[in-house]
Amino acid sequence: MKIQGPLFLLLLALGLFCCSEKQTQKTLEEKIEAYFTSWNQYDFENPAFSEFKLDTSLIWHGTKKGKGIRSVFNPNSGWKQWDRSWNGTYTFKIQEMDLDSLKVTGAFTEITDFHKQIGMPEGLSATVSFWFNDDLKVKETLYAWDPNNKSMHELIKPMVAWAKVNDSLLIENIYLKDGFVPNFKNARAWKKLMNDYQLATETSHKEHEKK
Repeated sequence: MKIQGPLFLLLLALGLFCCSEKQTQKTLEEKIEAYFTSWNQYDFENPAFSEFKLDTSLIWHGTKKGKGIRSVFNPNSGWKQWDRSWNGTYTFKIQEMDLDSLKVTGAFTEITDFHKQIGMPEGLSATVSFWFNDDLKVKETLYAWDPNNKSMHELIKPMVAWAKVNDSLLIENIYLKDGFVPNFKNARAWKKLMNDYQLATETSHKEHEKK
């Protein structure tokens, strides 16, 4: 039986719409997978990474309120230098996709050697949402950090206190107002500080055991 007239046009439109939605979903899935693959390879100039977001996009942490923080793409930014230095691994598992608003939400994890060395091998977890524009580039990102994440600042307190006594100039340059200053140079400085602190702690324990 042939279907003709308005019904045929309606079914054709629905078929094209479904195909279009499936293609959009597939494209978003592929773009996200390629982005995180490039990130884990520190291939920041790869188009799969560099063109994933708009050159300037907005980022929120916690809740999407206010104007957000403007992020300007830079393949050699301080944080990307930090990623390389600490062998960062980043994963994203899609949990929900809204094709009407082009919003993708998923479970995000970040694990680096820095996390492991300060006692949080599980790294950091967050629910991350990406909002894409019509060209399927990310225009907005929301990081809703897991409240169960350990606090890096709390874990490194003893080390920071030791450094303020034993290497105050170093710690003042790499940890300003309880904030990290990420780049290659400071990553190397943190590694030296960790090593010096560990040696000092081990020496102190041995001396204490002799008493």
